[in-house]
Amino acid sequence: MNKFRNILSQMSWASTLRLLLYVMACIIVLYSIPKEGKFKYEYQKGSPWRHDNLIAPFDFAIYKTDAEIEAEREAIQNDKRLYFRRDDHIMYSMLDVFGKEFDNLVKKHTESDLPADKNNIYMRFRSTIYNNIEEIYRNGIVENELITGTANDTDKEVMLSVLDEDITTQISSSEVFTPKVAYIFIKNDIQKFVTKNTSKLSEADFKKLMSMAEELAPSQWIAPNLIYDNETTEKVLNGNLESIAPTRGFMQHGQCIIRQGEVVTDEDFRILESLRRDYEQNNTAGYSYIFLGQSVIYIMLFVLIYLFFRTFRREIFYQTKYSALILVMITFTIAMMSIVIRYHLVNIWLLPFLLLAIIIKTFFDTRTGMFLHIVTCVAVSFLTPNSFEYFVMQFIPGYFLLMSYEKLNRRSQAFLTSIICFALYAVIYISFELIYTGLPNEVNYHNLIPLGLNCIMLLMAYPLIYLFEKLFGLLSDVTLLELADSNRPLLRRMAEETPGTFQHCMQVANLAEAAIYKIGGNSHLARTGALYHDIGKLAAPMYFTENQVSGINPHDQLDYQKSAEIIKNHVIKGVEIAKEYNLPIQIIDFIKTHHGTSKTGYFYIMYKKEHPDEDCDALFTYPGPRPINKEMAVVMMADSIEAASRSLKKYDTETISTLVENIVNGQISNKQFDVTNLTFKDIDTVKELFKEKLRNIYHARIEYPK
Repeated sequence: MNKFRNILSQMSWASTLRLLLYVMACIIVLYSIPKEGKFKYEYQKGSPWRHDNLIAPFDFAIYKTDAEIEAEREAIQNDKRLYFRRDDHIMYSMLDVFGKEFDNLVKKHTESDLPADKNNIYMRFRSTIYNNIEEIYRNGIVENELITGTANDTDKEVMLSVLDEDITTQISSSEVFTPKVAYIFIKNDIQKFVTKNTSKLSEADFKKLMSMAEELAPSQWIAPNLIYDNETTEKVLNGNLESIAPTRGFMQHGQCIIRQGEVVTDEDFRILESLRRDYEQNNTAGYSYIFLGQSVIYIMLFVLIYLFFRTFRREIFYQTKYSALILVMITFTIAMMSIVIRYHLVNIWLLPFLLLAIIIKTFFDTRTGMFLHIVTCVAVSFLTPNSFEYFVMQFIPGYFLLMSYEKLNRRSQAFLTSIICFALYAVIYISFELIYTGLPNEVNYHNLIPLGLNCIMLLMAYPLIYLFEKLFGLLSDVTLLELADSNRPLLRRMAEETPGTFQHCMQVANLAEAAIYKIGGNSHLARTGALYHDIGKLAAPMYFTENQVSGINPHDQLDYQKSAEIIKNHVIKGVEIAKEYNLPIQIIDFIKTHHGTSKTGYFYIMYKKEHPDEDCDALFTYPGPRPINKEMAVVMMADSIEAASRSLKKYDTETISTLVENIVNGQISNKQFDVTNLTFKDIDTVKELFKEKLRNIYHARIEYPK
């Protein structure tokens, strides 16, 4: 017990927080994944069944395929019955309109009321039209020709269900009228009546009858009396759609499903999918054991991540924000995939899984990206129906991506990455299809569409990188390239107010960038840090020799302590200016560390000569801290060497080599690099590169032997 308490007491708050992050990530993943049994058989349509004979472990129904259900839905929708309600009030109203119009015409042309004699020509004319109108309304007039199909497609008949006082009657669309057809029907009957009675009338009566026939307006008596009932139509249609049975057939317990070595046919595949579905949805008896198995697997995966960073990436492990970023990305990826798979929200191939690899590679290194990519592939593949296929489809493009592309710092690179990933996806998918079917014409190329959309969504990396930079205080190459633009406000100010310092920073940036590129590291970070490392000299530019163009040195009027204080103060002022211009903390670290804990050499030596017995180291020592990575260490070396090279009295290979060796060895002896990742081999490489670069810089001033 005491030992356990000692361990807890030795754990810092940061260590506890990191451990809690891993625990919380694991809990979130376990909560999000489906709590159902995993079907242990892998199979593909057209491939041999490689397992033992499969016997039905329980009774289960055979589910229809999505295509079968969709075909049934389309058939029901194509044959849906249209419902109308008959409104007889319209018929009586229109008949009354006709009667009044006809009576007025008779009175107009005969100058008398319509006689009651049924044999009268006008009475028979009225009765004929009245009966025709009534017959039309009894059959029914519909409002929309497109509903019946009678106007444009005479061969097509649609069955109409007419509701008349809650009694439904089935009528063919050929039996009902549209307003246009009803108008033509009545006009034809009027013409027939007139023609039929021509010989029976005197010339005067015939003219009157013809005038009345021409003045009659059937369009005034026609209005739809079959009103489309959309609510009932949709209700019946939805009821029919909902009544579609999801299953077809049945498998009994103990019945043989497929034997070892048999090819998985379409029917076998449907039965196997039905068994898998019922098994995963209904296997609740062993819920606690299922959850136990899932917990063991995912806890082991998170332990692997913890041990990897604890052992191989300690600089990431001890930065809590880095651990938080990585765990957030992994947890979100696994949780999102599990939710999509559980609720069938979208096609899983639409999700841009490779974004994880791109973002990790952008902020960290290839080995870290590869490890996390593999672990996440394993975690997600465990949830997918075809685990092996999914793992291969994601692993190969991800591996190629991590191995081939450096960092996302150009728009063209992002676009090219998407194209290459789609090409790899397509090749792998088609290869799997050829393995399963053996026939190129059986490959379903439509499945490449979600893969293409997946690769287009990889372009989301740019906004996501910017978001993670702001949330976690990280720095991408895109931002570094922006900061290194000489037209940035702070760099423009330095070029105008301290041109000598600006040229010095440019030379240091060139040296540091070349060195880091040679030994491995973030050359963009080294260059950008070098460009800003001396911005503190803006506070007092004339106290630094590179800006003293008039030949007057203000230090001649000051004592050594005051001069040293001004020189040291450019580090402190640089940090203040950097914060004022909102420079990232990673760039501010270059300002803090570019002199480490070294001394202001000239003023320290001169003061010691005058005060040999006085302990004055603190007065002439830079505040530090020392460099915390190889980029900062290289910038420190480049800064000292470039500044010292300006004061050489003679330029040749020997003096340049001596200068580089003395400065670097002096910094090593003062333990300025004791916390960096620089090896002695790296330091030797940097030395040789600096010597070569300086010889190129001072080529015109080097004295060559005659």
